[in-house]
Amino acid sequence: MAKPRKPKNEDAKPENSGAVVRHQKLCLSIDIDKHQIYGYTELEITVPDIGIVGLHAENIGIESVFVDGEATEFEYYPHQQQNVDSEKRWSSVTSPSSAADAAGAVYLSALERERVPNLLINCCKAFRIPNEVQEVANLENGLPFSGEPKQNVKLVRINYWVEKAETGIHFDNEVVHTNNQIRRARCWFPCMDEGFQCCCYDLEFTVAHNLVAVSTGSLLYQVLSKDDPPRKTFVYKLDVPVTAQWISLVVAPFEILPDPHVGIISHMCLPSNLSKLRNTIKFFHNAFNHYEEYLDAKFPFGSYTQVFLAPEMIVSSTNLGASMGVFSSQVLYDETIIDQAIDTSIKLAFALAKQWFGVYVTPEEPNDEWLLDGLAGFLTELFIKKFLGNNEARYRRFKANCAVCKADDSGVTALSSSPSCKELHGTHRIGLYGKIRSWKSVAILQMLEKQMGPEFFRKILQKVISRARDTIPIRSLSTKEFRHFATKVGNLERPFVKEFFLRWVCSCGCPDGVLL
Repeated sequence: MAKPRKPKNEDAKPENSGAVVRHQKLCLSIDIDKHQIYGYTELEITVPDIGIVGLHAENIGIESVFVDGEATEFEYYPHQQQNVDSEKRWSSVTSPSSAADAAGAVYLSALERERVPNLLINCCKAFRIPNEVQEVANLENGLPFSGEPKQNVKLVRINYWVEKAETGIHFDNEVVHTNNQIRRARCWFPCMDEGFQCCCYDLEFTVAHNLVAVSTGSLLYQVLSKDDPPRKTFVYKLDVPVTAQWISLVVAPFEILPDPHVGIISHMCLPSNLSKLRNTIKFFHNAFNHYEEYLDAKFPFGSYTQVFLAPEMIVSSTNLGASMGVFSSQVLYDETIIDQAIDTSIKLAFALAKQWFGVYVTPEEPNDEWLLDGLAGFLTELFIKKFLGNNEARYRRFKANCAVCKADDSGVTALSSSPSCKELHGTHRIGLYGKIRSWKSVAILQMLEKQMGPEFFRKILQKVISRARDTIPIRSLSTKEFRHFATKVGNLERPFVKEFFLRWVCSCGCPDGVLL
């Protein structure tokens, strides 16, 4: 069993360059009474030449690590123990301004530390493989060498447990759920918790027989054990590569309501909210079918599940995973409510749009996150306009534009080529500025749509989705590629597109008109 060690030098830890996760399996048991999960994860990894694989893990107890079935050495450095540098910064505080500087420096330093892999696994034995011995023998016998580079792929198994976690996974009576806050997947399973690392997943969760485990992907089957009391295992499979951030788990005594219009959609809630759930989800097939029709493509995942939990149980009102969304039960309403129906419809429609742009199609770089967020918001506004009325869409766009004009006055709201996209490592999307950036993104895309026309803009979005479904799929999207589509597919002149993106995407500030 590994004991957490304190590194002598933060800079001495190698970064995870070259390692690629090709597939990951999670096999976990959940003990709600003890607030504990335990089991293992298996990762099929292409190992870099240095022979060391770096993963992210936090608040996790590592029992043992195996590489291709053989026990191996590993080192684990929890980030919570690395606070010496922070204490030095605070000791130099002499005034409110210096305190603010110290707080900012400590915050940025913590974000930088989170990027560094802190579970280092020795895979050096991987180089002593029979293939290499055979190649040497071939050379000695005068046989030709194939010359094809061989990837050093290894199966890494990590046995671990998580007990009384403070973040990432949460226990509340008979409910267990994870959250998809930035870089928190590592708090309930070891992984490469980085934006560019995507892979497919096999997921197995064992819970008490009276509970339901809901997770990412399609449910393959359930197995009831012969234990006393019996336990039930839920087996899921996700065939679409996603980042670790989009892996979710919710365990509770759910009531399950299949969607009456679309067979691959399921809605779940706690028993007390079942009547409200029946009323709330009546509209949902409209959004689902509208997106498929507009994008001329089937939903990218094999199923979609909406889960509703009590507001006191969840970290945020909306928590997304691949092929699922977790929401506060406050959005549920009965048939006597009108205003709540509009807000709930929009919230659920936006979460569904994020499955297309954000989870399925991903940003190529941090500077491109605004584009995927804007495209999801653009789809949502199309839904609002068609099913809730043009007046509702115009009113909401007017309020959003007013907020953007007031707040769009700093580098934080410059959507691309902004230092905040790199230095803040995604946290610029949180809070008020995150909303401002999202509203601004939608407004910019709507301006672009007006310039080229609705049909040309629709063809661009269809092109983005269709190439993600190709035999060799391209599932990332960059601002540069979108500019290219605007000229080639949208028939806009190149000088105009260049000036448009420089003015609205790479800069901040809005025109202030005055009537004379």
